[in-house]
Amino acid sequence: MSENIKLQLKQIIKAKRNQVFDAWTKPELMTQWYHPGAMINPSASSDLKVGGRYHIEMKGQMDGKPVNPTAAGEYTKIIQNELISFTWGWEGDPSPKTLVTVELKDVSSGTEVTLTHERFENTDKRDHHQKGWFGCLENLAKFYNN
Repeated sequence: MSENIKLQLKQIIKAKRNQVFDAWTKPELMTQWYHPGAMINPSASSDLKVGGRYHIEMKGQMDGKPVNPTAAGEYTKIIQNELISFTWGWEGDPSPKTLVTVELKDVSSGTEVTLTHERFENTDKRDHHQKGWFGCLENLAKFYNN
């Protein structure tokens, strides 16, 4: 692969940075929003340290079909309330892991979340993940904006 295929999304969340950081890292909060659309999260775990692992189980419909994927990976960089970077992959999928970085920045209306997902094998996988992340960030905004 000669180029780094990536995506980047931004979302304003009406909550303080520490609350948004917690939403990304505390399992009891992760299960409330960490899925696209109307899916649910039956389980989540997070061992928040560099080298620690996380998993997020999702369940629901995707493209009209029932699905139950589980994303899992390892934390690679953590700056409390500012940045989380982690590998991303699907359990049972032998594809190479990709890298997700979530940056949090104070803005007047709350916290700006910048999500960068990189190291995709091809643009189809990037585009599929872009739809999923867009849905996740919308759910995170709804979680704090209600």
